[in-house]
Amino acid sequence: MLISNFNKKIIILLFLAFLSGNVYAAEYIDKISVKIKFPTLKVLDNKEKPLILKFNQDLEKKGYVINFWATWCVPCKEELPDLSLLKSKIKKYNIDVLTISIDKKNIKDQLEFLLNNGASNLDHFFDKEMKIFKSLKLRGVPTTIIVDQNSYVISKHEGILKWGEDEIINKIKSLFN
Repeated sequence: MLISNFNKKIIILLFLAFLSGNVYAAEYIDKISVKIKFPTLKVLDNKEKPLILKFNQDLEKKGYVINFWATWCVPCKEELPDLSLLKSKIKKYNIDVLTISIDKKNIKDQLEFLLNNGASNLDHFFDKEMKIFKSLKLRGVPTTIIVDQNSYVISKHEGILKWGEDEIINKIKSLFN
């Protein structure tokens, strides 16, 4: 009986830990103290055409959620559908969601991977040489940054989140107010 009660308590604690795992996730989406200018380095678009992401000129949104990922990253694969959900929920606030791959694989193969893993509605860019990734001093994938329309990184999150949750969306919206 004692072992059974102990096991129940462990199961309950694990279950509560699992449920609370993302409850405070929005706390990790705060404005950074020193804004960082998004680099004016070239990425490739889905047609392998080089371009520079100019947030205040070419892109006309209030802000951008930019996820760095790779096909070999298991958490990235898990996070892609949540980023897709985030885009569908946050577009009405004039905020867009983009991905930048640091993978060296063929872009066509990466696009197929994205299509097969629930991210077909996102705009995708490719940083095969990791120039942007390195210039922002990012450490691993997945890493998500939030950029304002003036090309400043205003928030950064390392690791996976349930991006489509209302609490996360509200926190992102608050970064632009």
